[in-house]
Amino acid sequence: MGWEPLPDDRRSIRPVSTSVDRLRRTLGLARADTFAQVEESWSQLVGTRLAPHAQPRSLRDGVLLVVAQDPAVAEHLRWSAADLAAAVNAVCGGAEVTRVEVRVGPLEATAADDSGETPGSQ
Repeated sequence: MGWEPLPDDRRSIRPVSTSVDRLRRTLGLARADTFAQVEESWSQLVGTRLAPHAQPRSLRDGVLLVVAQDPAVAEHLRWSAADLAAAVNAVCGGAEVTRVEVRVGPLEATAADDSGETPGSQ
């Protein structure tokens, strides 16, 4: 990762969003609203049967990292990775995801977990 010097004209005023966007691009991060859309649409993207058993964790440099709590779920997501990437891009309205990486591991607690709901209880 390279660095860029500060502008010579220190009097120019720029919106904070410009600096944040520049930093985001430098670090290879997706727009915050893009990842939020993925999280909000997760059940639609992977289906209601798989959604409680896997979570999107990050979106960086076009790679969507997904964690599945079970090896069988992880394998299913790996087989459908191209379709998942296309679905995410359709929901987000752009080519944000170029690759899906799936790992097996524990899922993070969610707001539904805190409310006493059990996965798939709707």
